[in-house]
Amino acid sequence: MEEHEEGEPGAGHESTERWLVSYADFITLLFALFVLLYAVSNRSRQHRARIYTNVASAVGARPIPGGARPGLAQSGPGAPGAGRLAGVMHQLSHAMEKFPKSGVTLKMDSRGLVISLSAARFFASGDADITPSQLLVLDAVIKVIAPLKNAMEIDGFTDSKPIHNSNFRDNWELSAARAGTVLRYVLSHSAINPEQLSLAGYGPYRPVASNSTGEGRALNRRVEIVIKRSPETR
Repeated sequence: MEEHEEGEPGAGHESTERWLVSYADFITLLFALFVLLYAVSNRSRQHRARIYTNVASAVGARPIPGGARPGLAQSGPGAPGAGRLAGVMHQLSHAMEKFPKSGVTLKMDSRGLVISLSAARFFASGDADITPSQLLVLDAVIKVIAPLKNAMEIDGFTDSKPIHNSNFRDNWELSAARAGTVLRYVLSHSAINPEQLSLAGYGPYRPVASNSTGEGRALNRRVEIVIKRSPETR
């Protein structure tokens, strides 16, 4: 067997061409990626989700509900627009820092981003007019959501105690009136398309806490602005 001394021709032949192996592997993977992207582009959303899951499993990754970033997991599995709504939620949280007792709470659920306005802060008892001191808070909310093209539903809720005044016959009317007041204020203080908006009054029938305590009843009295994540309005 012929042996080469260091510095003789042919001594480094094997090592100088070793990069070709890595280069060939890279080109193969790149080609496979383009084939995958082409295949995915011609599939439905359900098929794309299945493909992503299979690929992630094949490479040893663990798919995260709501997207690839852990911060979006709270938005729900495969939720269209979840990333953008998470950003809106962050903006709103920052805006509410200026108001220590804003009466605004935020959460993500199956509907989308829910902005809950506490009736105890935003309305007098048995009344549907917004408390003047809370208008700055509502203005701050509107400033953040105004650029969105999502559908928005404004829902009113009350506690289970019957209402006793001459303005409203029952809690149904009061909850709908409060939702309507917020809707009209949003329309008059933003360029949001009216077609994006809808409202509903649920009275006492969708509580988030027990009506057997004062604290629970206070939580149930609210108006929710729901920013929906539906793709057709995103």
